[in-house]
Amino acid sequence: MRQLLIGMAMTISAMVATPVRAAIFTYIVTGNVIGDASDGGAAFGEDVVGRGFTARFEVDDAMPLALYVADTGGSSARGGGSIQDGTRPPVAAMLTINGVERAVRTGDEDMPPMCIPGFGCFGASSGIDDSGEIVKNAVARTLSLSAGYDSYAGCCADYGSWYSIATDDLRFSLFDASFTSPDYRQDGTFAVSGTGAFATVFSAGDRSGGVDYSTRLTLAPTLLQVTGGAVPEPGTWAMMLLGFALIGGGLRHGRAAAPAARAARQLGQAA
Repeated sequence: MRQLLIGMAMTISAMVATPVRAAIFTYIVTGNVIGDASDGGAAFGEDVVGRGFTARFEVDDAMPLALYVADTGGSSARGGGSIQDGTRPPVAAMLTINGVERAVRTGDEDMPPMCIPGFGCFGASSGIDDSGEIVKNAVARTLSLSAGYDSYAGCCADYGSWYSIATDDLRFSLFDASFTSPDYRQDGTFAVSGTGAFATVFSAGDRSGGVDYSTRLTLAPTLLQVTGGAVPEPGTWAMMLLGFALIGGGLRHGRAAAPAARAARQLGQAA
């Protein structure tokens, strides 16, 4: 299988040889903060409503372990364990408010408790899943961007019980009448409308108590700027996406457990 995948990769590389190559495309969303429902958290300071924000998304248009779809109605790039186990996010994101920058974290981890047949499972367990996606709908004239992160660690139902949970999420749903191309890499400057939200949450505790705090903001986007490298011809890009999907599918073979089911199973084993 490994030799087959290497051969496929070499073939695809030859088909998309220089000057056609994968590129990083940058999406800058700007606007204003219009709501703050934070609870004990202030990731960007105490006074943010009415302030401007800048959200930066970087999209890799050909990551082998991501999921790509393109047709006449639109296109998308998606990945990360929260979307499909074994994939990686093709999207990275950062939000800036009041001069404070906060990147959406990334990670991929699965550490189950130690299990001994006939005796049960013991010890700590932890997991990290992330996500990133961009979805273009040329019919509806919309572009959606998001990046997320979820982590869990904990042990055990008896003496020494503790847990910690952390979440990041940044997402936008943008509309502009000039989103006419089905290609999510359509560059330019767009006067957009739509919705946006950011959240970062942390919770931890043990038998003596716990702490919880969050920053939750509502964002009103007004402008989108899209820039990037050389774009392959549509036919070549479709071939790249097909090839990378085949390789990613082979590398993901055997990793079928869903993140939510896995976390639930680990909690049950550690109980």
